Amino acid sequence: MNKLKDFKLKNQLIIATYIMIFLLFIIKPALIPGLIGKIVTAFKPFIMGGVIAFLINLPMKVIEEKVVIPLCKKHNKLSKMTRPIALVCTLIIISIIIWIFVSYIVPQLVSSLTSLTNDIPYYINTLQSQIIDKLNKFSMLQKTGLDIQSMIQKALTYIENIMNMFITNLFNFTIEITNFFVNLFLGIIISIYILLSKEKLTLQFKKLIYAFLNKEKCEKILYVLKLTNHKFSKFILGQSTDGLILGTEFFIVFSLFKIPFAMLISIMIPILNFIPIFGTYIGILISAFIILMVKPTSVLLFLVLVVIVQQIDGKFVYPIIVGNSLGLSPLWILIAIVVGGNLFGVLGMVLGMPVVSVIYELSSKAINKRIRKKNITFKKIK
Repeated sequence: MNKLKDFKLKNQLIIATYIMIFLLFIIKPALIPGLIGKIVTAFKPFIMGGVIAFLINLPMKVIEEKVVIPLCKKHNKLSKMTRPIALVCTLIIISIIIWIFVSYIVPQLVSSLTSLTNDIPYYINTLQSQIIDKLNKFSMLQKTGLDIQSMIQKALTYIENIMNMFITNLFNFTIEITNFFVNLFLGIIISIYILLSKEKLTLQFKKLIYAFLNKEKCEKILYVLKLTNHKFSKFILGQSTDGLILGTEFFIVFSLFKIPFAMLISIMIPILNFIPIFGTYIGILISAFIILMVKPTSVLLFLVLVVIVQQIDGKFVYPIIVGNSLGLSPLWILIAIVVGGNLFGVLGMVLGMPVVSVIYELSSKAINKRIRKKNITFKKIK
């Protein structure tokens, strides 16, 4: 009888809580988002530390398992220090990469962006004059009565505004990234603590959920977390490695053929490549237009080189490094990009694929389990 009363009381408390939250949304709709925003701000260094720890853990795990542990097996004292040694090696490698990027690449990017921003009006006017000169040779267009010159001017002005907006945002993004690295000290310290004691933290988390939830729910939670970690790790590590190789290939090829702004284009296309399907084409179109303004005769050569490099990358590099690690069909990838972009912007477009991949795998397993229980069979679609 007491158990029944406790069960009823528990249900009443849950219903009352839902009603209160619902009323808060109606009476003060900005209260809960504002509260969540304050909580996120308060825990921002720890969230940042967690993200950094996740990213550093990807190369650290490889270095620890493939390099440090085999080398330290013969020495008992060193075998207990494999984690700190792997972490130090990883941080040194990352620091060298950041130093190279800040010392050599960032100045060139800033110089290219500044030059491009300052010279856009000149490039646009030159391009406009060339197009009008070419069109004036076609007498048939003059007989149509259309104000071709005005139409071209409006179109190029519109493109100029888009280019200025994009370059300004890219310039601001570069500055924000620099400031971001400057303000990362606390997050890096937290991430080091997380990485040095990740097994201990995992055990504490397991103890916490097993203390308050039943075994079946705990196993489901741990499975979902493990699957999410696997999908995100594969996606980020694969895309980053492929982007680095693709960017290097572009830079070498574009430099050899003297394509304008080789460094800027070689970095921009691989970064946009993180957005599946659309990202690469957006990067190519923007790059083609930049080259069209600066050196119109190189546009066709640029497009040919891009196709060749991408074909080589698609045939040999991408299948080995990334492959079909997320197990999604093109339709689901499209859904992930569109829905993720509408909800969370560019970040949603980038992270939409691994999130949808996790949801897709969990849903597939749940659906197949229910179908098997009902003893239903379906014919395979050839």
